[in-house]
Amino acid sequence: MENHAEEHIFSGLVHKKYGFGNVGFQMGGEEVTVDFNGVLTAEELGAVENEVNRKIAENLPVLELYPTAGELDAMEYRSKKELTGQVRIIEIPDGDVCACCGTHVLTTGEIGIFKITGMIHYKGGIRVSMLGGMDARKAYQNKQTTVTDMSGRTPAQPEQV
Repeated sequence: MENHAEEHIFSGLVHKKYGFGNVGFQMGGEEVTVDFNGVLTAEELGAVENEVNRKIAENLPVLELYPTAGELDAMEYRSKKELTGQVRIIEIPDGDVCACCGTHVLTTGEIGIFKITGMIHYKGGIRVSMLGGMDARKAYQNKQTTVTDMSGRTPAQPEQV
């Protein structure tokens, strides 16, 4: 739920700021990846990462909406496919509005932390790897352990490793 909600905020902000669509999404055992149909620089990704963490810190509600057909026609929302029948919209204020049937946290504060862990060029766009919540904390703890270990094996201080 943490990783899925963070992806909403991240993809929504990329779409809002740069106009790129999320054209692929996978939550794997090790990380979450999102594919976009455009290219962002490392600096742009860093700015979006900071904005995602601000949205998390604001502890915004993750709203679940079931608009009527008429309301849906008047709404602007992200979706990867043509939808029929009752549509469920997930809205994170000033972060995302997206058709989705997945599970999410109730507030952004439940995510805790968001971290981009990598980016590669992929099919004319980019693939971004990320972690959130307890997965991000665990990855940070593992990296800190590695840095401390490496520092102990060399004359370098941890911040130099």
